[in-house]
Amino acid sequence: MPLDYTSAILDVGDPSGYEQAGLAADIASYLPTRDAWVKLREYATTQSIEIDTVVVPDAWADAAAQARPGQLPPGAIAYTVEGIRHRDGVWNDTAETLSVPVAFTLFMACPLDGDPCYLLRLSQLDNPLR
Repeated sequence: MPLDYTSAILDVGDPSGYEQAGLAADIASYLPTRDAWVKLREYATTQSIEIDTVVVPDAWADAAAQARPGQLPPGAIAYTVEGIRHRDGVWNDTAETLSVPVAFTLFMACPLDGDPCYLLRLSQLDNPLR
């Protein structure tokens, strides 16, 4: 169910809790609703991503420079992920496959004290920071 995926991602989210509500909303925009999820099961739908590139976007330096003091946690960084989303399923007893380009940005923080990195937010799907 969508909540299983949401929980797993929130587990690696901002430990302060400050960004948790925003991150939960970001994740929800990536996943089908619970009702749609149940309907997709009828079609044996699976989805995966083949990652082609992960880069710090050029615009990150400007974004970080424009942030107000204290707005970004220490070690904040952005990574833009580009790849191919593969979706497979069965429609009218026929196997169907769809492969489309996909891009998004992960906003993370990697504390300078060596604590584990954590996820702050996700960009809109296919609207990454460039």
